Amino acid sequence: MQVLIIGSNTSTEGISSLVRSRGHTVLEVNGGPACAPGKKTLDADLILIVGTEGLVDNLGGGYEYEKQRVCLAHASLAHMIHDAVHIDDLFSGLDDLAERLPFIERRVGIREMKEREFAAVFHSTVDGIILIDDRGIIESFNRSAEVVFGYTSAEVKGRNVSMLMPMPHRERHDDYIRNYVETGVAKIIGIGREVTGRRKNGVLFPMDLGVSEIRRHGKTYFTGVVRDISERRRLEHEVLRISEQERRRIGQDLHDGLGQMLTGIGLISQNMTREMQKEDSRFAERAQEITELIRESDQMARNLAHGLIQVELEGDGLTAGLRNLCRNAERLFDVACTLEINGDIRVDDSSAASNLYRITQEAVSNAVKHGQANLVTVSVTDLGRALEITIDDDGIGFPDTLSEDRGMGVDIMGYRARVIGGILTIERRPDGGTRVRCVLSPE
Repeated sequence: MQVLIIGSNTSTEGISSLVRSRGHTVLEVNGGPACAPGKKTLDADLILIVGTEGLVDNLGGGYEYEKQRVCLAHASLAHMIHDAVHIDDLFSGLDDLAERLPFIERRVGIREMKEREFAAVFHSTVDGIILIDDRGIIESFNRSAEVVFGYTSAEVKGRNVSMLMPMPHRERHDDYIRNYVETGVAKIIGIGREVTGRRKNGVLFPMDLGVSEIRRHGKTYFTGVVRDISERRRLEHEVLRISEQERRRIGQDLHDGLGQMLTGIGLISQNMTREMQKEDSRFAERAQEITELIRESDQMARNLAHGLIQVELEGDGLTAGLRNLCRNAERLFDVACTLEINGDIRVDDSSAASNLYRITQEAVSNAVKHGQANLVTVSVTDLGRALEITIDDDGIGFPDTLSEDRGMGVDIMGYRARVIGGILTIERRPDGGTRVRCVLSPE
C-alpha cells in the first residue's frame, strides 16, 4: 500500500516509522505550497494529514482529491482543512492510528478489489462507456469507446467530451450540462436517443447514446453509454431501397399489367354496349353500368400505380410530388387535402426526399382511414438550416396508447425519419385532430 503523509518533518516522523513497519511505501510531503505533491502522489492508497503547512488547501483546490482511496486527518486539524478535501475519518494520535491501520488496510483492500472488478466490466463491455464530470471533462474512456471513436484513452482524458461531437452540438454541450446542473431539468439524462458522433479522423457516424447521472463524494458525474449503429443504418437503407424497388415493381405491374387489361376489357365492354343499344336490347343499360365500373376500376388501378411509382423528387421535385399526392388523396378518399409551401423548398438528397414523401403519404392515409378526417393540411416550411413537414387533420385525434394489433405504418414512419436523420413527432392537436411533424436537419 502506498501512503502519502502530509505534514512537517517532526509531526510525521513517528507516523512514517509506524507505516513502514507494516511493510507499506511512504511518501512524505513537507514544506510550503511550493512543495505541493505532483500527479504521482495522487495515486496514494492512503493519505494521512498531520499538518497543513498550506499543502492541503493546494491539494484540495487544484487536484481531483476525491479520487484517493482513504484519507485520514489528525483531529486537531479538522477545523483547518479546506472543504474541497474529502476526509474519511479523524485520528487522535499515534496509538489511535496504530489501532486503526489493520482496519484501514482491509478497507483499502476491499476498495482495490471492487475497483479491479469494476475495471474488468468497464473495459470488457461491448458498448463504449465514457465518464465525464460536471464540466464535461472526460474522466474515463473504455476500450470499446476507443474502438468506436478511434482515440486512445490517453488522448481524450482531461479533454472536453464535446470533441466527440459534430457542430453545432459541440458548441452547445457545455450549456446543456450547465443548465441541467443549475435547473435540474433533464433533456437527455436518463433518456436513450440517437445522435451523431465524430471519430478521430473527422468522420461522422450515427450512434445510440444513453446518459445517466451518478454522485460520488458530493460531486456530479455523467456516464454515457454509446453504440455505433452505422451497420444498422446501412442495413436500414438497404431495406428501404429494396422496399422501394418492390413498391415500384408492383406499381408498374398494376399500370402495365392490370391497367392495360382493364383498359382492353373496358373497350370490349363499350363495343358490346353499343351493339346492344343498336339492337335495343333490354340488357343494354346493365352493360353500360358494367362498362362504367370497368372504367372506374381502371382509373383506380392507375391512381394506385401512380402512388407506388414515385416521381423524381430531388431538387424542387418534392413540392410537385406532394402536390400530386394531395390531389390523389382528394380523388381516392373524397376529402379536402391542401398543400402549403413556406419558403424555397429544395431537397437535393433523393433518399431524404423519397422518405419525406412516404412519411407524408402514410400520414395522409392514416388521417383519413384511422382518424376519420375530412380536412388534411400538408405544410412544408424552410427553417433555414432545416426543413419541416407537418400534416394536420381534423379527425378524432391520435390515441394515447396504440393497440397491439395495429399496423406498421406509424413504426415505418419513425423508421424512415431516423434513417435520414430526421425527428418525427405525432401528437394530438389542442383544437382536435392529429399533427404529424418531421424535421430534417443537415447536421
